[in-house]
Amino acid sequence: MDNKMESKYTKGQRVAAMVCVIIIVLMYISTVVFALLKFDWAKYMLRVSLGCTLVLPILAWIYIWMIGKLTHRHTIADFDIAGHPTNHDGLVVNTKEEE
Repeated sequence: MDNKMESKYTKGQRVAAMVCVIIIVLMYISTVVFALLKFDWAKYMLRVSLGCTLVLPILAWIYIWMIGKLTHRHTIADFDIAGHPTNHDGLVVNTKEEE
């Protein structure tokens, strides 16, 4: 049996998310190593790591949102009004079947 798992995210979106996670993890590991080696600038590295924890996910979200806008596809980063996906012309898409 071929049980391939298909993702609803593009390869670029998955790569962007993984790169952000890897950078954040490496920043914290380097901060711990520098603190254990008693470098004076370990406190600065902690601040940079905390900043990256806030900034990198926001940048990844913006990247995913922009790719969705450019490819005219609904992404997890789209602004959904009341849970309804919007098309890329700014109009709400009717997702309920009319009775």
